[in-house]
Amino acid sequence: MKHLLALLMLCIATPAWCQQPCAPSYVDVPKDKGIARASSSANLVKSDDSIGVQVPRLLREAQEQLAKAEPPDRKVCSSACPVVGQPALVTLSVVPTTFLKKYADADKCEGMLKRTSTQPFKFGPYRAHSEKELTAWLTDVSRGKGRDGTTLYAKCDGKCSPRYFMDVARDGDGFVANLKVVCGPARDKKDNTYAISSGYRWACKARG
Repeated sequence: MKHLLALLMLCIATPAWCQQPCAPSYVDVPKDKGIARASSSANLVKSDDSIGVQVPRLLREAQEQLAKAEPPDRKVCSSACPVVGQPALVTLSVVPTTFLKKYADADKCEGMLKRTSTQPFKFGPYRAHSEKELTAWLTDVSRGKGRDGTTLYAKCDGKCSPRYFMDVARDGDGFVANLKVVCGPARDKKDNTYAISSGYRWACKARG
């Protein structure tokens, strides 16, 4: 009883001490989306529909329009933790559009999808001066280049294909990015296209 009374007095004196964490703590709201080609030829000549052109464009436009972003419906967060301020981060996703139906690692890749959907592989923070530098990092990781790319291909191996989810924040004159990767079913390389989308991450913060 004495412990309970002491806890109650502490909560009265310092309400923030007893506040429960917001759940969810943030909400991601889509902005733009499109389809981009990952073929070497498309990216080499920098065609308008290549990943090398589309990804930095989405990131740049999202950053330029961040200050004008309209907040989502307050109900997307809990009533005790409404959306506040401006978006905390710009988000980007790059996911294959077409997958193989029958292949040797199908069961393995389905299992990887279940595990990494809740516990994705994480890379970063990565600092860059421009959206093009961020795209170059993402491209290297996706091709198994560099330390991060080598680590990813060792974990998401066999026929399994990665899905990429990046969040980007301003860092002085540049950016800092974190990358989460979900490993899942094998993509159909004959199609070789990805669904790409940008968005904003809004924080849900407790009242008071």
